[in-house]
Amino acid sequence: MRKRLQPCHPIIFDAILAGIIAFCFAMTVIPCSANAEQKPVTLEECLDIAFKNNLDISQAEKGQDEAEFKLKQAQGRQYPQVDINALSGYNTDVTKMPIGDMTVQAPPPFGELTVPGKDVVIGEHEKADLSVKLQQPIYTGGQIEGGIRAATAGLEGSTFQIALAKSQVRNQVINGFYQLASAQEFKNIAVASRDQIVSHLKDATNLLDQGMLLKSELLPIDIRRLDTELRIIQAENAIARAKASLAERMGMPPEKPVDILVNWNQCPPWPIPQTLLTSDPMRPEQQIALAQIEAAAAEADIATGGLKPQVGLETSGHYGWPGFIATEPEWEPWWQAGVNVSWNIFDMDQRKNELNAALARKSRLEQSKASLDRQIELDRINTRLSYEEAYQKMLIAKEKVISAQENFNTKENNFKVGMANNTDFLDAHTELMNAKSELTVISAQVQTAWADYLRALGNEEWHPD
Repeated sequence: MRKRLQPCHPIIFDAILAGIIAFCFAMTVIPCSANAEQKPVTLEECLDIAFKNNLDISQAEKGQDEAEFKLKQAQGRQYPQVDINALSGYNTDVTKMPIGDMTVQAPPPFGELTVPGKDVVIGEHEKADLSVKLQQPIYTGGQIEGGIRAATAGLEGSTFQIALAKSQVRNQVINGFYQLASAQEFKNIAVASRDQIVSHLKDATNLLDQGMLLKSELLPIDIRRLDTELRIIQAENAIARAKASLAERMGMPPEKPVDILVNWNQCPPWPIPQTLLTSDPMRPEQQIALAQIEAAAAEADIATGGLKPQVGLETSGHYGWPGFIATEPEWEPWWQAGVNVSWNIFDMDQRKNELNAALARKSRLEQSKASLDRQIELDRINTRLSYEEAYQKMLIAKEKVISAQENFNTKENNFKVGMANNTDFLDAHTELMNAKSELTVISAQVQTAWADYLRALGNEEWHPD
């Protein structure tokens, strides 16, 4: 007998159908997600990733957190300090009250009687004390205020340290981005050159078959093809190194693949806008130097305060044992309050030398700031000249590529009809490949030189209107 198939239960059928739909959806979504991860990123996107993930910036941000805690610590010194102390111990000797010999007049017939003296113990060997102490500074000669000033300057300096780290990472990412872009362009040039040589080899073979070319003339063409193959291998290796370097600067594992999207037609402004030439913002290095000078001045105030009297209020409450009772000591509460004044008179000029060292450090930092200002002025001049030179060279290189391309096309057409020899073609091919490679190098230099000029100005966020 033929066995009839039982229909699926509706719930089971719905579950199977839902599973099939989920599987199909996953198969369509997973490739899209993979493609999304491998989507080429622009320079701005590389910078955004680097600002979020770069470890140098993360360290600078941790430094700012540390500076914030130090400022809170310095501010806390102006408020009361409360300590709880507990003491339990043993004394080898106890408090005693000596009583001398006593002579008394006794009734006859005894006469005078002498009672020998003895030591009366009024304490115990064991002792214990539980206390709460409150200390409030009243006058410190400006040490607390100086500490707050120094910590505030440190916090401001840490903020500019983050800006400096971002500036450095920005330039590193831009340089790495265009190193990778140049390597990729070198590969494209080498691949196109190889294709041109392969096509030329076919044309030369046809001329050889027609008896218009010697067989020996094919060998230089094949050598040129092998040279382009070597260039392709070198370019691929350069691409791999540039990708690893760029990924590391972006805060990612160096082995993570990075694909970039480059727009070589998007060039910086030329000539340099007048608003940039006249702008003079302070760079993070200068802001950090100012914060260091302020911190040194505050340290001098702290050292000056150490030469002045220190006044504070001190009060404490105790609950201890034993009391001063000869027979039955008990736990007793007691308290004390007073004003504590201290003033150092002689310390072999330690505090004076501390003040002199702080003043010398402040003077040194001021000189360092003046030297830094001059270096920055020189940096701005050099980077501006480098950018102007690179841009002018790029304009010439573009014309050179156009001329080399026309020359190559002419020699290629002439060779096909027998009006040019093989050497003329190879020379034109070399000139074209070198012109394209030179343009790639100079175009990358224009981008990096512009970024370096903005860094020197301290105006890296500048964008044309």
